[in-house]
Amino acid sequence: MDIDIPTVLRLGQTAFAQRDYAAAETHFRSALAAGHTGAELHHHLGFLARERGDHDEAGARYADALEYAPDDPHLLNNLAEARRGQDRLGEAIALFRRARVLAPEETPIATNLGRALLAAKRPDLAVPELEAALALNPGDLSVMADYALCLCSLNRYAGALPVYREMYRIQPSCNDARYLEALALLALGDLENGWRKHEVRWYAQLGQELRHALPGPYWTGEDDLSGKSILVHAEQGHGDTIMYLRYIPRLRSLAGRVVLEVHPALKPLLAGTEDVFARGEDLPPVHLHCSFMSLPRCFRTTVDTIPHEVPYLSAPRDPLEAWRARLGEPDGRRRIGIAWTGASNVWNRSIPLPLLEPLLTRGDCVFHILQTDMEPGDRDLIGTFPNLIDHSLSLASFADTAAAVACMDLIVTVDTALAHLAGAMAKPVWTMLPFGAEYRWRDKGETTPWYPTMRMFRQAALNDWPGVIAAIDAALTA
Repeated sequence: MDIDIPTVLRLGQTAFAQRDYAAAETHFRSALAAGHTGAELHHHLGFLARERGDHDEAGARYADALEYAPDDPHLLNNLAEARRGQDRLGEAIALFRRARVLAPEETPIATNLGRALLAAKRPDLAVPELEAALALNPGDLSVMADYALCLCSLNRYAGALPVYREMYRIQPSCNDARYLEALALLALGDLENGWRKHEVRWYAQLGQELRHALPGPYWTGEDDLSGKSILVHAEQGHGDTIMYLRYIPRLRSLAGRVVLEVHPALKPLLAGTEDVFARGEDLPPVHLHCSFMSLPRCFRTTVDTIPHEVPYLSAPRDPLEAWRARLGEPDGRRRIGIAWTGASNVWNRSIPLPLLEPLLTRGDCVFHILQTDMEPGDRDLIGTFPNLIDHSLSLASFADTAAAVACMDLIVTVDTALAHLAGAMAKPVWTMLPFGAEYRWRDKGETTPWYPTMRMFRQAALNDWPGVIAAIDAALTA
C-alpha cells in the first residue's frame, strides 16, 4: 500500500515536536520503509533510539545521517554521544574533536569533549575544553564541577578553590561545592578551615546517602561528655573508619561510655573491645552520637595535634595464630603484602596488574595478595607470577587481613583500606598514590603525620604508575 511520504513526515515531525516519541518513530519508520531517506530522517531516528537507550541503533542511524551531511557538527556530536554509550570512547573523542573544529562556539560540544576526555582518564586534556565551555557559557555549575574535578586530579587543589567558591556564590544552596572545597582545603593542609567546612557534607547531595538517622543530638566537641554515653558510627569507607579509630581512646577519657557502630567486616577486628556493634545491629540507647569522620573537627585537629600514636590496632590472637600456621616459617625472602586495586568508583586508585611485573619477578621477595577485589582478567594473570601468592578468597574480615599484615615484613598498596590498617598497626607500609592524591595524603610529601610508619610513593606525572613501580623497585633494592 502506497503512502503519502510528505504527510507521514509531517505527522512524524508534529509528534516529535509534541514529544510523542512513540508516534513519531512509527511515522518516520513508515517513511523509511517507503523508500524515503536523508540526513534529517536518520537524525530523528537516531535521536529516538538514544532516548530509549538503544545506543547501537542510535549509532547506526547517526552514521547513516552523516553519509548525507558529513560536516554537520551536531550530527558528529550526537554520533559521538552514541559511541560513548557503546563504550567506544576513543571513537567518541575523535568525533567530538571533529565537531569542535566545525563549531568552535557550540558550548555543548566543548562540554561533551571535555567530559569524554575526563572519562578517558585525561583530565589534563579535558581542562582546556572545559575552560572553553565556561568561556562560552559562564556560570554553568555542572561544567564548573567537572573543571574543578580535573584540577584536583592534576594536584591543582589551589586552583580548584576559587571554582568551588564561585559555584556557591552563584547558587548559595550548592553545598556540594562547599563540601568539595573542604576536601581541597584539607589537601592543602588547612585543617582548621577544612574540618570546619567538612561538616557541610550532611547537607550536600553527595552526602545525603551518608546521613544516619539516630536519636539524640549530634556531638560537635562542645558538649560535656562526663557521665554520658556517645555512639560513634561509621560513615564512608572501611579505611576512613580505621583512620579515625585513633580518636576513640581520647573520647573514652571524656565520656562515661563509648559505643561503636562499624562496618560488619570491621567488627571481628575490634572484637576484644567493649560496645562494638556492626551496622544494622540493634544499638543501645545513648545520650549523643557522632560520625567517625567528624572526630577531627570535634577535637579541633591541626597538623601538629594529629593523634599519631601507633599501633592503635592489632590482630586478634586466634586469626593471628591461624595465619602464622598457614604461612609457615620464612624462607629467607622478604614477605610483602600487596594490593593494587582500590575503590572501583575512584578512577585513579588502581594499577593494572601487568605493570607490577618488575616487583613480582624479584627473586628476593614473595608477594602475598591482601585484597579481596580483582579487576577482570587479574585472576588469570596471577598464576604467571610464581612469587605471587593469592589470599584474596581467605580474607573473611579485617581480622584475617590484620593477621596476615602482622605476618608480613612490608606492605605495598594503593590507596585502599589496607594502607590504613597497616599504618594503624605500625607496620612498614609503602603507599602508591596517584598524581592528584586524596585529601588525607596532602598534595606533596613522602611521609604523613597520620601514620609514622608509612612512606608514600607519588606519581611524578599524571598516570605515571610505571614511575611509581620503578621507585619502589629501587627502594627494595636499596
